[in-house]
Amino acid sequence: MFFTPHIVFFLFLNSLHRIASGDLQMGQDAYATAAAEYTRAAELAEISDETLARKRQECHKLHSDAATAWANMGEKGRAAESTVKAAFGLIMGQDLTAAIDKKALARIEESIETFVPDPLNRKRNYRRHGTSAYEDPNADPNDQSARRNALELAKQNIVTDSYAHETLFQIGAELIRRRHYESALYAFGAGTASLEAEGFATISLSRAYVSETILTLAMGDTVAAKQDFHRVHLQRTSYLSSRECALGEDLIRACDAMDLDALDEARSKTGPHRSALANLEPAVRGLVMEIRVSGRAKKGKTSTDAMAKKPAKPAAAAVPPPAATAVMKPPPSTPKAELSGEELQQDTQASFEEMEDIMNQMGLGDDAEEEEEDDEDDDIDLT
Repeated sequence: MFFTPHIVFFLFLNSLHRIASGDLQMGQDAYATAAAEYTRAAELAEISDETLARKRQECHKLHSDAATAWANMGEKGRAAESTVKAAFGLIMGQDLTAAIDKKALARIEESIETFVPDPLNRKRNYRRHGTSAYEDPNADPNDQSARRNALELAKQNIVTDSYAHETLFQIGAELIRRRHYESALYAFGAGTASLEAEGFATISLSRAYVSETILTLAMGDTVAAKQDFHRVHLQRTSYLSSRECALGEDLIRACDAMDLDALDEARSKTGPHRSALANLEPAVRGLVMEIRVSGRAKKGKTSTDAMAKKPAKPAAAAVPPPAATAVMKPPPSTPKAELSGEELQQDTQASFEEMEDIMNQMGLGDDAEEEEEDDEDDDIDLT
């Protein structure tokens, strides 16, 4: 975006004014106004003509200050949203398909925990960087009381605002596009926990369940997907009759049996699950097409048709053309040396003796027949 020098100077002064106003409002405990000022300053910094590294640093700092202001006010949901904006500010201007560096990814995962603490997230083990704020590194791992206290504290801090799960699903979709499947599953697990905490069975919860299944299958872990499907998803009665449940079940069955035809049928755009697929996030729907019956989904963008054609190429190349087949002849056999009359008779007699020994061992020779006839004669009573 190009601005004239006068506009650039005006935006710079406006940003400085917003920051100064936010600092002043924080001193007066006017946290809502301060958060609004910091957020507006971050938006102005995003469109400034500064270097990309400088804009990332400023946006991260200003959104973090806004999150602090919302937290001081007791607005957990808005504080979490500002934390997410601060984390994604570190990758501003980056290619949408490029991998995220470790520092930015750690910040993103920390922002996910501001919505749903790790003790409530069933997918907390898929977190790649950092540790939970609810985990005491000095606590005894076998201390059950410490776990209960952490769980109670987590229940008090979970964000259950309306549409809070949508933010988590958007984070997960962004991580899927950048091929961070473990972190994406961590985000979707947090969104599922947020919906479960509300206590209402909705279509959003069914989509969250099947999204977890698709992500787990894309990582090549069919066993984990099957266990979650039976132990967690099917325990929700409303999920049993949903279209998403049927989709997840067929995908798991096809991958478990390593049946590529069944997998293609389950994810076909004209198949029985086309309605369930159409209601998924576009990133998740695209990921369904990359699931493999064995192994992890490929890093590069591949389509189902391309994957189906690749194995056929070596087989086609291995078959020689018809003309080449007609030209090929079997190698000539080496002629055997001719035997004399006496040698031929000895060879024939040896073959007959070998065949007779084999038949006697099997009980089919003349000796066996004579023995059977003798037994029958013995059984006849002549008196």
